[in-house]
Amino acid sequence: MKRKLLVPGAMLFACAGAYAQSAVWLSGYVDLNIEHLIQSGPASVTRMTSGGLNNSRFNLSGVEDLGGGYKAVFTIEPMFSADTGVQSAQFRQSFVGLKSADLGEVTMGRQFTPSYWIAGYADPSWAAAYSMVNNMEFFYASYRVDNAIQYKTPTFYGFTGRVMYAFGLEDTTRAGRFLSIGVDYRNGPLFLGAVSEQQYTRDIHQASQIPSSRDNYFSAVYRIGGFEPTAIFHTYKGYYAYPPYVAFNSSGWDAQIGARWNIDGRSRLYGSVVYRHDDNNKSITSATGFVIGYIYGLSKRTDLYATYAHVHNQNTVPIAYPVTFQSNPSPGQNPSGMQLGIRHAF
Repeated sequence: MKRKLLVPGAMLFACAGAYAQSAVWLSGYVDLNIEHLIQSGPASVTRMTSGGLNNSRFNLSGVEDLGGGYKAVFTIEPMFSADTGVQSAQFRQSFVGLKSADLGEVTMGRQFTPSYWIAGYADPSWAAAYSMVNNMEFFYASYRVDNAIQYKTPTFYGFTGRVMYAFGLEDTTRAGRFLSIGVDYRNGPLFLGAVSEQQYTRDIHQASQIPSSRDNYFSAVYRIGGFEPTAIFHTYKGYYAYPPYVAFNSSGWDAQIGARWNIDGRSRLYGSVVYRHDDNNKSITSATGFVIGYIYGLSKRTDLYATYAHVHNQNTVPIAYPVTFQSNPSPGQNPSGMQLGIRHAF
């Protein structure tokens, strides 16, 4: 929610000049839950965690009217653990750019990839901790990158394009470089999207080797009143790593079918099922996961929620899919998780 703090830029930045008109928004979330995890490590655990539906965070965004139809924009978004008060080492986003209704928008910095906006829109839980799209389809594939420049086109007849290039680690090699091209189409209740992404990753065992990976996403959403069925199809091939812990070569495909339902403005339901087919089942495995959640709005800004998720890993392999990235299931485990929480948006 961004209807939070609207401050004229001249009040915040006296040196900005008399002619430019600026505005800055402060928004964010505080999200906490009680969670019970089964088969998600050495033993079952009940704990308090931050970020069940949304990462607890601050979002500071601004826009300055430059005249002639041009605007400067920026966003910085630090995250924190609401259960401990510890701030994350890296911001969720930090970018600055220029936009024009006629020419589109260019942004530079740490930002979301086109796949986040195109495939992520078809995720009924929209990046929640128990999102099966996040935890299985985006499994070690990037949806947020550093040192990136992105161009978003104006919308033509419902079509919007996105192109992103990330400069990577900037160490004279291709390590961390990232290229993404995507397009989405919106027409009334219909949303369609497609995106292709390639990333170069330094081999964690042989530093001189920098293999690549390719991910392709296709998504669809259709709105029928307050009910929205969703679908995602994803193919993957190449080398994936989470340095310095995990790395693997693999290929395969996965598919998501889900729905979100705004019942009456207060009560909302969502559900999602992901099936992932891996071609070799050596490092990662074919698997099926599902999540179901209920959200009850106490007000426009405060929600109570309940979530349940389960993943069935078909084979015992070194890397098991989790129900949340805040856990590390052991090989052969089929994790489950439950959350009861509260989220406040400001």
